[in-house]
Amino acid sequence: MNPTELIALARALVNGIIAGGAAPVSQTELRRAVSCAYYAMFHTLALSNANTLIGASTADQQRWAWQQTYRAADHRPTRNKLSSVSLGGRFPGAVLRFGVVFADIQRARHSADYDPHSEFSATDVSELIDRAETVIANFNQTPDDTRRDLAIHILTNVRSD
Repeated sequence: MNPTELIALARALVNGIIAGGAAPVSQTELRRAVSCAYYAMFHTLALSNANTLIGASTADQQRWAWQQTYRAADHRPTRNKLSSVSLGGRFPGAVLRFGVVFADIQRARHSADYDPHSEFSATDVSELIDRAETVIANFNQTPDDTRRDLAIHILTNVRSD
């Protein structure tokens, strides 16, 4: 999955481009846009985990270990491990902000995907996409060693003793 393409798809959905510009944008399109924004964040993290722990080359990405590392994160535990309490003072602001937005968008995605009564506005969904895009860009600028440390934090049971 390409996070940049997921953000672009989310924007196309919220702008009605997929449906040929029909107005107003349907709740189904808005819900899918929320989901795309969330998955852009999730796949950003999965890609970072695999690339920093296994390697980022095309050859690395063909390895079983890379694929397993990419797929290793679970949604709820990842959200919990990205919380500011869990991250403590070990990570820079870009990682902390990524964690806050990840949790916010995951909650929105749960509403979009599982609550038949939830309603979304195009404005709110556009702002959510903007937030996701910004924190993804900032996260991707963090040093590899920081993202490697985060991958270990996310994918393992960190022991304090």
